[in-house]
Amino acid sequence: WDLSAMSNYHTIANFSESPVDENVLWIGTDDGLIQVTSNGGRNWTKIDLKDVSGVPATAYVNDIRADLFDRDTVYVALDNHKYGDFKPYLIKSNDRGRTWQSLAGSLPPKHLVWRIVQDHVNRNLMFLGTEFGVFFTVDGGRKWIELNGGIPTISSRDVKIHREENDLAVGTFGRGIYILDDYSPLRSITADALKRDVLLFAPGRPVKWYQRDSQFTRTDGDDAYIAKNPDHGATFTYYLKDSVMTLKAKRQMAEKKLEKDGKYPKYPSWEAVEQEIEEARPAVYLEIRDYAGNIVNRVAAKAAKGLHRVTWNMSYASTNAVTAIQRRGGRVFVPSGIPAAPGQYSASLFKREGSTVTQLGEMVSFELKPIRTPHLKGSSYTETLAYLKEVSEARRRLTAGVAVLRDMGMKLALLRAAIDRTPGDISALEKSFFAVRDELNAINNDLSGLSSRARMGARPTTTATRIQRAGFISSYGPTKQNREQFAYGLQGLKQAIDRINTLKTRSMPELQKALIEAGAPWTPGSTIPAN
Repeated sequence: WDLSAMSNYHTIANFSESPVDENVLWIGTDDGLIQVTSNGGRNWTKIDLKDVSGVPATAYVNDIRADLFDRDTVYVALDNHKYGDFKPYLIKSNDRGRTWQSLAGSLPPKHLVWRIVQDHVNRNLMFLGTEFGVFFTVDGGRKWIELNGGIPTISSRDVKIHREENDLAVGTFGRGIYILDDYSPLRSITADALKRDVLLFAPGRPVKWYQRDSQFTRTDGDDAYIAKNPDHGATFTYYLKDSVMTLKAKRQMAEKKLEKDGKYPKYPSWEAVEQEIEEARPAVYLEIRDYAGNIVNRVAAKAAKGLHRVTWNMSYASTNAVTAIQRRGGRVFVPSGIPAAPGQYSASLFKREGSTVTQLGEMVSFELKPIRTPHLKGSSYTETLAYLKEVSEARRRLTAGVAVLRDMGMKLALLRAAIDRTPGDISALEKSFFAVRDELNAINNDLSGLSSRARMGARPTTTATRIQRAGFISSYGPTKQNREQFAYGLQGLKQAIDRINTLKTRSMPELQKALIEAGAPWTPGSTIPAN
């Protein structure tokens, strides 16, 4: 190519080749000029972007992209930050540079545009990398929406499309590379659809059903590097036109509007502020149902406006006793239940405001499909799921029983202190106390084994371990030994639960009543003494 006529061509921002005409090429320079050729580089036409309305004379070209469907259309991103101007400058020409229009109208201020890329299937679907994030459009650039599904607020210097996988890769300044897996659901979004309050999209292809192997969760220093894989399960894309807001957020928004209109809002009443404090935070969640319409699980989702993603990890809701709110990394941790079986499922989006639950948008259907055919013929998926549901119910009862025993153990410690402070003869109370205490210890030993033995590393099979391990099966399904050991566990569990219920509903209340009648201090679970 003869580039001698171009100024500063040694700092070319980018060039892009039009697939509909390989002879049409574009080049951008660092002084606000672009060059176009229609004969493969033998001759070039210079276009001065300083003549375009709204483009500063000091701006230079950050990116230039030829349209993948029209040989005469081109997109240019310009940069004027060296002069303290971080405005987004994004322009488009439909006539090979003779006239231009701005596409930056709906972008936030200071979102300097670094890169632009166009989808290879839907010409109106495009992505931007800006100074503070990533945006997409489904109408060719008239309206841009931020993609904020976990990517930090960071300068996104490059965006690329992996066409075979339909993945969007984003290169950021100082924070690495982020990948949006399978963005194909965005292709079905239209400008009219974005006017709706809610959109929910199922996975674009059958979800790969498999059980994760925990073998590769460790590393050996520099010898092994393991990056975060895509979320395991079915990933859904959804769009909220507006955020589901708290009472406080709604009030503040209304106050801002009043201030903008030149009016000044009154300070809210104490009762209104108290109502805001007491309000349960609104929530949005995904509800999964099986082919028969039975609820499988609910997955928490973001309530903020915009485009989001949420992944169901292909498991049922855990039936274990809830004794505390667990947190990991500052977030509420929700344990998984038994794995769901392959097959057809549906998903719906809901919001909860106070005690009112409302479905958002329409239900979508999807499929969990095994990634391989087992070599050994075991139980069918239906049979395996039925067995696992029995295990789940047993774990529900087991964890409830263990929690009750732990709670009664803590109450006994308080009762011991109360007895010591009880006036009068306490000999009868002592006998009742030790009868309850001895039975509590006996149930614990029968259910979970001797703690002294466990401390020395000897851990024989117990009722609890039989129930806990019953669900540790492969895709082959439960073996004969699995079922036998589970049956032994169920027998021991029934006996333990009967004894626990006797302690909880009869022995412990009688002891607490006797203490109150003897004038002992009140303890949790006791009735409040009468005058």
